[in-house]
This record gives sequence, C-alpha cells and structure tokens, in this order.
Amino acid sequence: MSNSDHFAKSSWMLTLASLAGVMTVLYLAKGVLIPLTLAVLLSFLLAPVCGWLERQKLGRIPSVLVAAVLTFTLLGTGGWAAAVQMIDLAPRIPEYQKNIQTKLQAVNDYFSAALSKIRKTAGDVGESVPPSEPTDEPQVREERPQPVRVVLAPPSPLQVIGGTFGSMFVVMGSTGIVIVLVVFFLIRREDLRDRFIRLIGGGHVTVTTQTLEDAATRVSRFLLTQLLINITFGLPIAIGLYFIGVPNAVLWGILATALRFIPYIGAWSAAAAPLGLSMAISTSWVAPLLTFGLFVALELFVGNVVEPWVFGKNTGVSSAAILVAAVFWTWLWGPIGLLVATPLTVCLLVIGKHVPQLSFLDTLLGNEPVFELKTRVYQRLLAGDQEEAAELVLNDLEHRPLVDVYDTVLVPALALAETQWHRGGLDEGRHKFIFQSLRESIEELGERHQAMQTKEAAAETTKADGHPSRARLTDSSRLCVLCLPAHDEADEVAGMMLAQLLETRECRVHVVSVAAFVSEMSDLVEQHKANVVCISATPPAAVMHARHVYKRLRVRFPDVPLVVGLWDAQGDLTKAQERIGCGAAAHVVSTLAAAQHQIGLLIQPLLLRSEKQSFSTILQGNEPCAAHHL
Repeated sequence: MSNSDHFAKSSWMLTLASLAGVMTVLYLAKGVLIPLTLAVLLSFLLAPVCGWLERQKLGRIPSVLVAAVLTFTLLGTGGWAAAVQMIDLAPRIPEYQKNIQTKLQAVNDYFSAALSKIRKTAGDVGESVPPSEPTDEPQVREERPQPVRVVLAPPSPLQVIGGTFGSMFVVMGSTGIVIVLVVFFLIRREDLRDRFIRLIGGGHVTVTTQTLEDAATRVSRFLLTQLLINITFGLPIAIGLYFIGVPNAVLWGILATALRFIPYIGAWSAAAAPLGLSMAISTSWVAPLLTFGLFVALELFVGNVVEPWVFGKNTGVSSAAILVAAVFWTWLWGPIGLLVATPLTVCLLVIGKHVPQLSFLDTLLGNEPVFELKTRVYQRLLAGDQEEAAELVLNDLEHRPLVDVYDTVLVPALALAETQWHRGGLDEGRHKFIFQSLRESIEELGERHQAMQTKEAAAETTKADGHPSRARLTDSSRLCVLCLPAHDEADEVAGMMLAQLLETRECRVHVVSVAAFVSEMSDLVEQHKANVVCISATPPAAVMHARHVYKRLRVRFPDVPLVVGLWDAQGDLTKAQERIGCGAAAHVVSTLAAAQHQIGLLIQPLLLRSEKQSFSTILQGNEPCAAHHL
C-alpha cells in the first residue's frame, strides 16, 4: 500500500472515530445540551427583535427583558390554553367511546368476514391432511410449572409524590434554565460571539464571523417565518374545526401550530386526535370527512403555495437531508430532537459552506446542484440518458439566449467528451453516442432558432411595409462565411453551432465536413468566394490543429479575414495567437459569442458595399435560409 493510500485510509478512520465520539457525547450529555440548544435557537430568533428595540433607544437590558417576557408569555399562554382544553376534554372522553367503537366495528366488518373465510379455508385444508401415525414410544407426562406471582409492596407517600410531580419538576426546571440562558445570551451576545470566535476560529476570524452571521440569519429567519406560517395553518384549523363541531377546537389549533415544526409528519400527527374525536361525536361520516378534508386542503395549500413563496431557498437544505436529520436527532434526543432537527441541520449546512474541511456537509445537506449544468449534461450523455440531457438544455434555453447556452453548456460538454476520448477515458461506442446526441440536440435547437428568426423577419418586413432595405438579398449577392473544422468531429459540431448563430438574411454560412482535407477546404474557400473564414478547434490539441489549417490558408489567401475559434480555451489567448502565428488579419476567440461579434464586425463594411452594388437585384423574400453543410 502506498503512502498516499495509507494516509487516506488513516484520515477516513480518524474521521469516523471523531464522528462516533461526537455522537456519543451528544447522546450522553443530552441533559445539558438540549436546554443549551433550545436557548441558542431562541436567542437566534429573538436577537433581531432585541436589536430593533435597541435602535428605538430602549437600552440593552430593557430590550432583552421586553422581548423575553413577551415571547415566554405567549408560549406560556399557549401552553396554559392547551392544558385547560385538555382538562376540559378528559372527563368527556368516555362519552365518546361508544361512537368510536361503533364506527370502528362498521369499518372492520368487511375485514372480519374476509378473515373468517380465510380461517375456514385453512381449517378445511387442515382436516384433509391425514393424521400422523402413532409411535410406540412411551408418552412422558409433562409437569407444568407452578405460576409465580410477584407482589409489590405498596408505594410510600414520598414515592407517590415523586412519581406524580417529578416529571413536572423536571419540565419546569428545564424551562427555567432555558429562560435564564436566553436572557443571558441576549444580554451578552457580542461578548459571547467574540469569545466563540476566539476559541473556535483562532486565526480564521473572517471565516468564523461569516459562518456565525450566516447561521444566525438563516436560523432566525427560518424560525420566525416558520412560526408565522404555522400560525396561519393552526388558526384556520381551529376555526374550521369549531364550525364542523369538533370539541376543543382551540386545543387542536394550538397543537397543529406546534406540531407543524416537525418536518413533513407534524401536520398529519396533529390531524389524528381531531379526526378521531370527530368520529366520536358524530353518528355519520360527515364530520370525519370534513375534518380530514380541512387538514388535507390546508396542508397542500401551505406546503405547496405559501412555503415555496415565503421561504424560496432561504434555508438551502434538501428535503432528503431534513428527513434524515429528523430521524437522526430524534434517535439522539427524542421528541425535542425532532423539533430542533431542521435548525440544527441549517447550522451544519452553513458550516459546510464556509469551512473547506467540512465542505462534504454542504454536498450532503444542500439543495443546490453539486455539478455545473455542463457537467450534468455530459454526465447524462455519458450514462446514455439522452432525454434528460436534452431536457436540461431546453430548460436552460428558457432563461438564456441560445448563444449563452452553447457557450456555457454544450461547447464545454463537447470539449470534455473530446478530451476524455483522446485520453482513452471513453470507448468508441460511447463516444459516438455522445456526439450523435449532441448533433441531434443542436439540430433541434437550430430549428427553434430558425423559427424564431423567421417570425422576427416576418414582423420586420410587415412593419417596413415592403421597403427594399428590409428585403432579402439573392444567394449570389449574400455574403459567405465558411466554417472549417481544424481536425476532429468535435470541431465540426462546434462549427454547426456557430453557423446557426451567424445565418441571417444577408449572410449565408457553410459548414465543411471533417472528412475534407485541408487542400479541399482551400478549394472550397475559393469556390464559394468566402468573405470570412472561421477555423473551429476544440481541446485538447486545439492550438496545434488550428495552426496547421491557418498556415495553409494564409499562404493561399493572404487577404481573406480569418477568425480562429479555440472553443472553451482557458488560457491566455495572446499566447495562443503567438503560437498560431496570427497576424493583423486574423482574430482569435474562445467563445461563440465573441466569434459572432467579431465576424459581425468583419462583414458589416462588406455588407454595406454589397448592398450598394446589388441594390437593383434585391428581391422581396424575407425568410432566413438554413445553414448549408458540405
């Protein structure tokens, strides 16, 4: 095993051991960490409120006290209202037992009949099986063990009091600790922030500060926005259940508001109790169906309309990461972990965005694509999924012009495929499939582009009302641009893209096949009387191949303007121009947009001269012509 492999293995083992140690600490110290985590999250939530109050000249301590008193008063009022509603509901639960049993019996009648038939069939099959032959072995009579009953001593008064009020004392004590910590964190938040940066950040003050600010902003925005959304969900639930006739509608509204902090399953958990209660109070199925429909309609509306509109991409956490985080934190910390799962996941995501060593957290938890669009398109073509690759390109075309899609998506994907082919990373069959798929995608995009040009040309001609300057020139009077591939099929495909962008009413574009020799290309330049020649070259040996074609053309046609396209070139074009040996009559570009612009500058004076010379031969056509492929 090499030293690098041994080091990588040791790093992974150290990482796994660190993760195991962290999870052990989180589980064993949850009695301390849970109140601390709740206090930190509430501090994130209340920090903007305290800041606003301080800007109103209220002072630090009064601002913190006002925010804390209002917040915990609202939470306490909600808890007290829920407790009152539960106390009011508890004595009436036995009254609803009969209705619930009747409805459940009606629901289970069909299943009971089906199970009876299955048992009867199984009994008939059992009777048809012949009995086993008796054996001559003596039967040993088994002695049954005597049952043992454990009788517990009656609990002492102290045990009764401890069992009754122990849980209440624990909850009240934890709540008091959280309140004290929140007030303390808010009063000393700048000092605590500086100490945390000094302790954790060390020499990385900038990164640590950005991480803290980003985490605090995202978490506070998420908690406040989620609270408002949950209130808009719980309030209609309470009102709807009141009009349906479900008792204690206020309790179920508060429960729906609280439980909806639990991702995905919170709203449906809140629907279970009122749904069962609606079955108990009604002799028909109207109330249960209305209750179920109320929860479904509100959850669909809030989840698919309100939350995407309000949240957008503020948290940046993927749905799968939220689900996994909910399971993980529930396993560690129980129900409290389920409530704080999303805010803690947001904090981990922010750390992964700002700390390079933990960037895997951003990859695992984030909802942004992990690959650029050009890499995603190439990866889909590499996997043989032509449909998804074409869909990605078409979706991108809806937001950007065709030339940008070509320059940032298809040309880089083309260059990547060609580079891998020359390095031996692609077999011949996969290489042909990728290029064939790219050709078909380019043809489809070209048809769309041509249809758009035809529509625009028709509109311009109608607006011009037949003016000669808006008409199309004849083929003999139109300028000619020739696209020559430097060496490979990728150069020809890139030339196809450029031809689609250059083809206009005044300019015809020809793409020469890669099968033609350089001498044949030279003859085509003379045959078509090309006004501008573009040499198309893609990596990995773009400069060398372009130089060979350029030298041959420059010797034979010293006055023809030449444009050398080194597509997706990342280096200095000046050095590439020196290597090619280009003079003042040649131009080196790296994008189709630059080539389109440069060729437009070259043909503009030629176009004006051509229009003056052939004004008498202008026809009244206005449809753009498709690119020719030789």
